[in-house]
Amino acid sequence: MKSARSRTWCSIIFLSGFLFAVHGCAGIEIRSLLKPHVNMADYRTFTIINQVKSDDKNYLRDEVLLDHASHILSLTGYQRTSADKAKAHVTLVFTEGYEKVFVPPSTQPIISYTQGEFTTVTGTLNGQTVNFFGYIPPQRIEHYVEVPAHNIDVYRLALRIDIYDAKNLNQIWSGTAYMESSPANAVPYAKKMIDKLLRQGLPGI
Repeated sequence: MKSARSRTWCSIIFLSGFLFAVHGCAGIEIRSLLKPHVNMADYRTFTIINQVKSDDKNYLRDEVLLDHASHILSLTGYQRTSADKAKAHVTLVFTEGYEKVFVPPSTQPIISYTQGEFTTVTGTLNGQTVNFFGYIPPQRIEHYVEVPAHNIDVYRLALRIDIYDAKNLNQIWSGTAYMESSPANAVPYAKKMIDKLLRQGLPGI
């Protein structure tokens, strides 16, 4: 009984992990807002500004992300130039960390198999009872278990890119992107977020 109970709880733990994996594979969500009456062709040239101080632990990370944003912008028709010649300033804010996510209760199937075995089988042959050696194949066992509501830790990435008029510093475009990942994949996925946000959310010129 103890063994069966342990297998059931292991299955529940596995299902919770599976729910986390599915949740973690969710796509990148993006939102963007262009200020009314702004023609992005007037802001073809840009410079990037790292708002993180040089002694901050995230300074180099943001430098990498800003360089990637600059590369994507150049592919969509914009041109990076010096600060004194740029028509637009591009800034970036990136945050990462664990958040609690509520998983509602659900019913999940638990599928297992018995172990096949060789054994002595009793049967009837020509009206006589005989014993012979035979093999009993694995049998499929399926039942359902109620998984209670619970919270899971999800590593969430949030990215915001803002573009400002270089002359008056008014914001002319803003875009945000969100997704779930892991600490080890934060920067590679942040680049994917930048890619999708700038290619799909920012007007091309």
